[in-house]
Amino acid sequence: MDTRDIIKATDSTRRLVQDDGYYKYIFKKTEKIVSVIFYVSNNLEGQDRSQTLLEDILDAAREVHNKILKTLEMRAHLAEESLRDAAHSLIALDSKLRIAASVGIVSPEVLHVLVVEIDGVLRGINKYLVRTSAFDDLDYKVGTTEAPARPRVSAPANIEAPKPATTSTDVDRRERIRVVLSAKGEATIKDITDIITDVSSKTIQRELNAMIEDNIVKRQGERRWSKYSLA
Repeated sequence: MDTRDIIKATDSTRRLVQDDGYYKYIFKKTEKIVSVIFYVSNNLEGQDRSQTLLEDILDAAREVHNKILKTLEMRAHLAEESLRDAAHSLIALDSKLRIAASVGIVSPEVLHVLVVEIDGVLRGINKYLVRTSAFDDLDYKVGTTEAPARPRVSAPANIEAPKPATTSTDVDRRERIRVVLSAKGEATIKDITDIITDVSSKTIQRELNAMIEDNIVKRQGERRWSKYSLA
């Protein structure tokens, strides 16, 4: 093992709290996002429905704080699960902020600042996952973040292709749709895509159909007049 291998091994086994880049550009930025959310919430007043959404945002912010704090004690080569948990919590927070903005609780200016900061942290987490593990890039799309393309393999004509397994992207997308429907009561596909702007309407439609099959969502009306709500 040469000197470079020793350095790489040392870098991979140290805790993330010892990584200046991680601490400064991911942990501290995330803590800043949480602090801004709590600061803004102290200056907001609303009706019962708005208060419920605000509490959801604060709960999501607390979850982000707990998840990102947990990553600090992880060693880089063992941090995969904790980093993904932190990313999941950030995406949930992003969705709740977008919903709050859509009903006027959070201003567009504040939403823009927070979403840009969340997007930056997710990009940073993605780099650590790529650097410290052999897994694929984090399959999240928030703001303008694009998930990496995956190669498609066709099954032979005489063999039925297996049904794709549920991925982390599917789970995140379902959770975001569920949050939108929970906040709005019922919504059209356009209502949902106005909030979840990084997913196409066709993808939302497919996900809603799958959620209907799984008895998570119900539909009223037909075609363009269809409205969806939680089952």
